[in-house]
Amino acid sequence: MMKMQHYTTKTAMRNSFVLSIKKYSIQNFVFLLLCCFFNGSINVSAQNQPLKTYTKNNGLPSLHINSGAQDKTGYIWLASNNGLIRFNGNKFTTFTTKNGLLSNNINTIATKGNTVFIGTDKGLSIKSHRGFTNLERNNVNCILTAKNHTFLGTKKGIFRVREDYLSPLRTNFQIDLNQINDILFDGKFYWIATNKSLWKLDKLINPEILKRIDVNNYTSILINGKTIIATTYNNGIKFIKGNEIETQTISAQNVTEIKKINNQFWIVSESEGIEVLDANFNFVKNINKYNTLTTNKITSVFQDDKNNTWISTKDKGVYFIKNDKVIQKKPTISFESIEVVFTPLDSININNYNKTLQLPADKNHISFYYKTIDINNSNNLEYRYTLNGKKSPWSTKSAIDLAYLSPGNYTFSTQSRIGKTESTPIEFIFFIDTPIYKKNWFIWSVVGLVCLILALIIWSYIRRIQTKNKAKVAKLELENHLISLEQKALQLQMNPHFIFNVLNGIKALGNSGKSAELNTTISKFATLLRGVLHNSRQEEISLAEEITILKNYIELEQQINSNTFEYSITTNLTIDSEEILIPPMLIQPFVENSIKHGISSVENGKIMIDFSIKSNLLHCEIVDNGIGIHQSKELKKTSSHKSVALKVTQERIQNLSNKSTFSISEIREEGKVTGTKVLFKIPLKTDF
Repeated sequence: MMKMQHYTTKTAMRNSFVLSIKKYSIQNFVFLLLCCFFNGSINVSAQNQPLKTYTKNNGLPSLHINSGAQDKTGYIWLASNNGLIRFNGNKFTTFTTKNGLLSNNINTIATKGNTVFIGTDKGLSIKSHRGFTNLERNNVNCILTAKNHTFLGTKKGIFRVREDYLSPLRTNFQIDLNQINDILFDGKFYWIATNKSLWKLDKLINPEILKRIDVNNYTSILINGKTIIATTYNNGIKFIKGNEIETQTISAQNVTEIKKINNQFWIVSESEGIEVLDANFNFVKNINKYNTLTTNKITSVFQDDKNNTWISTKDKGVYFIKNDKVIQKKPTISFESIEVVFTPLDSININNYNKTLQLPADKNHISFYYKTIDINNSNNLEYRYTLNGKKSPWSTKSAIDLAYLSPGNYTFSTQSRIGKTESTPIEFIFFIDTPIYKKNWFIWSVVGLVCLILALIIWSYIRRIQTKNKAKVAKLELENHLISLEQKALQLQMNPHFIFNVLNGIKALGNSGKSAELNTTISKFATLLRGVLHNSRQEEISLAEEITILKNYIELEQQINSNTFEYSITTNLTIDSEEILIPPMLIQPFVENSIKHGISSVENGKIMIDFSIKSNLLHCEIVDNGIGIHQSKELKKTSSHKSVALKVTQERIQNLSNKSTFSISEIREEGKVTGTKVLFKIPLKTDF
């Protein structure tokens, strides 16, 4: 490395000025003072460049600016003690904790594409098109984005930025426990400047090479070819090349940063302004409150993509030095936001989305917001867009609403221009789905469904007709069956043996001359026959009529039967028996069965008939004290008489309704059969 100059021209002038005071008289002193003034005037004149100051009068929300950076779109981002500031060449926009920022006290800023990394006194905020992501930790002093990782230098050690938290890196306790002022990666090694020393590492995560280069309060690091340049707070500049380290003394103290601007090295002091050195590190000029600026409290300098220089200060806002050389460079355009039905697309990176966005049919209102930032030509920008090959005219409008778009594929592109220089177009491809009611499969499905419904309607209609026909047939069959049962019942209502026995009894009474008893028997028999003949033409009779016929029948049986028996008919009804309707001759077959087979072999036989109403059902109970149903069946096997009337009557009861029930059971007392109980229930029916 060439030998560095230790005394600058300005320093030589100052020394010469001091010697002049000592050697010369007052007259010579005045002469020398005029010469120095003339020389200084020439120097200041040489420093004059197009300079502009941004303060609160220009809309800057704070005069305390710590650092600045530029993103891919061209926005200038400034870190202040009152939030994050964005500048588009015309106006300043401020983001604070009210907008989601972690803290308003920002120390440093770094950009990667259009993502802004914001180091605050409480940790890191990351601003993307989705908004702010906050990761709380220590005070952040510097930010490095390298090898797909982002590292933070904090008040105490280095942290790596993970997806949702900050992970501390364990390297060396002298690094981990000290303040990190700067981190730099030269492509092979990481350089770390702490408030105690300068370090060189091959990796920040599990380093294999970890070397302390020098002990000092290091504040900033810069790569210049194969040389690493590092500034100390009060002990000059250090040059590291290979294993050698050299020191150059400078006049500036309290140095916080070094930047290479226009092939010169700008050394920033937080109390003495800026000292500028040439490519050989010879003194060129000072930029301070005595010649160019209005303050010496400088925090940072940086250049934008037009080679304009920005100087941030602690108390006077930002200074802007415009580059006089015209840089022919294409403007750069990017999407700021894309909204679908007024809702931003926050789930995708809109400037790096290389797929086709699929949208449903009802999301056919899309708004595009795009921007080109050119600090030097902020008022000369024009835009146009292209939708499926159709271009719009150039205008200053940087947004477009596309409403009520038809279904289909769309390619939207936009570009900007400054004068005749046009940007490279950017595009976004999206697809709007066809409404479901217009899709072929849906139409054919509807047609098929309609046909199916029609077929089902026709089939259902046919089934209903068939069901009705079946029901009619079943009803007719049931009616025929009931008629058949009724006919059988009528045919069996008067047992021929019973009639024969009654007539023989009447004959015997006539022969014996018992005229009174004869008349009574004939009257009862006539009443019974008249009732049976009358009821045979009726579908239903009153319960009172049925009871009257039963009494006549039972009393005649008492007269002609060789064994005496008793009977009783009781009613437990809530409705008058005259108003209750039942099929005719429904109880007589069971009474006849009790007389002929139940009590025929028992002395002092008893038959009890009870009618009651429960749950809208007419209950009929016939109890005898005969030999029981099982023994009666055994006797029937030896008899030639078949009780068809009982079976027919059971079927009649069961066909009256699905609520009808019928049961025959034996009555047992102390293990012996003491009689038979017939119970049936039929739906209660009245004539009102």
